[in-house]
Amino acid sequence: MNSEVSSPKPAKPPAPAFPLPQPSHAARFPAGLAPEDWARIRQAAHALPQVLVPADFDDGSDETLDRLGCIQISRAAGGGRPSRWILPAHIAVALAQLEATPQTNTLRPQLQQRLHQLESLGLRREGLVFTRLCVHPITLAHEGWRIDLSHRVPVPEEPVWAFFRDGDTAALRHNLGQAPEYSYTAELILHLNHLIARSEAMGHASQLASLLPRLQAECGVPMPYEDLKAALNRAQDRWEQTVEEQDTLASLGRELAFQGYPDSFDAARKLGRKVTLYLGPPNSGKTYAAFERLAQALDGAYLAPLRLLALEGRDRLVGRGVPCSLLTGEENVPANDARVVSSTIEMVNTRDTIDVAVIDEAQMIFDDSRGWAWTQAIVGVPARELIIIASAYAAPAIERLLLLCGEKPERRVFERKQHVQLMPAPVPMTHLHAGDAVVAFSRRDVLMLRDQIAQNGHVVSVIYGALPPEVRRREAERFAVGASQVLVATDAIGMGLNLPIRRVLFSTLEKYDGVGDRALTVGEVHQIAGRAGRYGMHDEGFVSVLKEAEADAMKTLRELLPKEPRAPRDFKCPVAPNWRHVQTISARLGVNSLHQVLTVFMQQLRLDDAHFEVAELEQMLGLAEMLDRNAGALSLQERFRYAQAPVDDRLPQVVEQFQAWAASHARTGKAGTPWFLDDVDEHSRLDRMEQALRQCTLWLWLDLRFPEVFGHVEAVIDLRGRLNDGIERHLKGKKPLWQRRGR
Repeated sequence: MNSEVSSPKPAKPPAPAFPLPQPSHAARFPAGLAPEDWARIRQAAHALPQVLVPADFDDGSDETLDRLGCIQISRAAGGGRPSRWILPAHIAVALAQLEATPQTNTLRPQLQQRLHQLESLGLRREGLVFTRLCVHPITLAHEGWRIDLSHRVPVPEEPVWAFFRDGDTAALRHNLGQAPEYSYTAELILHLNHLIARSEAMGHASQLASLLPRLQAECGVPMPYEDLKAALNRAQDRWEQTVEEQDTLASLGRELAFQGYPDSFDAARKLGRKVTLYLGPPNSGKTYAAFERLAQALDGAYLAPLRLLALEGRDRLVGRGVPCSLLTGEENVPANDARVVSSTIEMVNTRDTIDVAVIDEAQMIFDDSRGWAWTQAIVGVPARELIIIASAYAAPAIERLLLLCGEKPERRVFERKQHVQLMPAPVPMTHLHAGDAVVAFSRRDVLMLRDQIAQNGHVVSVIYGALPPEVRRREAERFAVGASQVLVATDAIGMGLNLPIRRVLFSTLEKYDGVGDRALTVGEVHQIAGRAGRYGMHDEGFVSVLKEAEADAMKTLRELLPKEPRAPRDFKCPVAPNWRHVQTISARLGVNSLHQVLTVFMQQLRLDDAHFEVAELEQMLGLAEMLDRNAGALSLQERFRYAQAPVDDRLPQVVEQFQAWAASHARTGKAGTPWFLDDVDEHSRLDRMEQALRQCTLWLWLDLRFPEVFGHVEAVIDLRGRLNDGIERHLKGKKPLWQRRGR
């Protein structure tokens, strides 16, 4: 019987006495190293100060450590753990460290603490060498200026390893001894004195002190001597450039006459204008009197806050037999033999002399975003006679501005024909009468109130900011002739509209201002409430709140109505740049970026601090940056025109189209096609038609400033007319509207 004899399995090779990621490194071990000692070093490698990682060297590579003859202890691992290495000569030092500070849970925190102590003494390891930070004071020739020079010197490693073992700071200080002197002290002092002498020779003694911190900053960073010299040269060059820029900015301030902003309007300053302030509350007849004077002028201008009022102003004058042209941001409608131009305030002509100019609603100079236009018009319109219509509380600010022009205005005060009476109680929405105006402060709320009031059987007209002027005018006319009984409107009715309102009823005493809800100001309450009891239309006027308003609305109205409006405290007239400013800054600074030029205007040029300040130009800055980036081939003047466009930055589609038109203009010389012509018509939703009208307005505004670039004017005007009709049909219809869009 055969028996099968199994062969023995081969024995596993013995584990290496010194486990290594790179076995060839075994040849680098010092003689006599025991396997158990290597095991101790491997176990404590994460904490031992003698262990190196690639990040300790500039190139951060394993190859550098291998080339230096180090032994790899472990490979890099996931989670960011680096490879670890040690010099053969440091193995004995590491073992001595473990004898002095045995491997426990506290080893790493203890050694980290000692490392921080070394750093606080100015000691650190740079590659394989420990260096010491030394700081020495240097005294310079100019007024005994002192600079603290920092430099690093190598130190022997034995005292450092001893400190890691025993933590004896006093012994470490003793072993290191006194800090050595800087090797190039004499050469450095000579170079610094030369730089300061060069700076003195520029003749800006008052600014020389600002050079010292720049030199100190460079000397405070340890670096090789030649590198330090180069850094000090650059610091002196930057200081010199800064001084020259400040000189340029100072001369710009003088050249642009910012210290006397009115002096930059030569035509107006040469006239010796006669200026009269027509002061009074709403419904006091001041606007009527101003138009009576304007109608008698040889030639003149009416400057309105809104396109709607510019339209109304033209019609007033034409009704008096005075030929009048219309000029707004998006249209120029000349009249045959026109003696007067009715325009929006931003379109003021500051070049050509006229007989009489009327500036309306001049308290708008306090407006954060548009006040600059009233500053410019009041100071710059070249009229032999200037009439400024304003609320009385604005008179001191306007008079101060005129005094800066060398002009002492007269006052003509108008009294209200009837006083507005505060009603004793809120009015329920079910108790509205013909001639009532309900005031809200958002499109959504206006449309919601319109729908609710219509359910009670009233025909309602509405007026809010998103409506085009033509539609607002038609809605106002419907209310004026009695085709609608109740008007629901935003505070736009407070801006000079002639409406037969008997009672003004606030739906709320709070207003969203683009940032958050806030309480109405005294001036806003007076301006809106003043529309009640229009003279010649009603014998008396009343004001109250809707019963559906917030609980404390009536109490708030009672508190605000008796108060007199006040101008903002410490008011300074806002100033915006014109083309002369932009051109001068660009030429003097050699800058072609519109954003950079506007930034200089806003942030660096010093205005007359007592009287003027830079207007809020955030939207213009945003458009300028976009234009520099996407339409940089346009001239600076063209980009500046674009940056003043009435772009509603709350509508991304409008911003996107504006950007595309400008880019196409820069690339091809043409803006392209107005895409919105095919996107919407008079049968679209109300909100889409309103947005399309904004695009029409923007297109026409740009066409007026860039002839032959935009075009398609007839098609755009046709669409605008059809959209106006479509919106009016929506507003006159019975379908609810407010649910279709939010604020």
